[in-house]
Amino acid sequence: LVTMPLSHGTFPCIACGQKAGRRDWPGGPGSRAAVENFRQVLERILIDEARGLGASDDDLEALDRVLARAAQARGLVSTVRGYAWGWRREPDPVLELIYPAAWSAAELLAGDDRQRLKCCDACGRLFIDRSRNRSRRWCDMQRCGNREKARRFRKTRSKIRDR
Repeated sequence: LVTMPLSHGTFPCIACGQKAGRRDWPGGPGSRAAVENFRQVLERILIDEARGLGASDDDLEALDRVLARAAQARGLVSTVRGYAWGWRREPDPVLELIYPAAWSAAELLAGDDRQRLKCCDACGRLFIDRSRNRSRRWCDMQRCGNREKARRFRKTRSKIRDR
């Protein structure tokens, strides 16, 4: 599990394969495919929301199934300082991997930040637009915003030279 940087915070993402450094997938040979499929479901949900299309019923049902399975194994657990949310019984290994991303996606979809979710104009990454007038277009000004502004500047400059 890795996090995807968002404006003012992070969103847990599921990284699959060599990038995640995972060679021994818990839960057997089908677990990698299950994790990858769920990652694609989350990606579709969030991109569709960012584009204003709304998530498909099938994808929302897949997210809901993961949350329902986790609810059967999660609850209040005793800690040194009192109580906290945790696993009351040993979860399925795949569920343990995908649950943080599923819960974060559900919180985002049910909260006010859902309307601030956008796709970067330059690279397509998701970000939360926390600007006052919700006019932000890039995930990161130093990377994508600067590149886009430089590209526009060069284009304008070449038009002036061509006259």
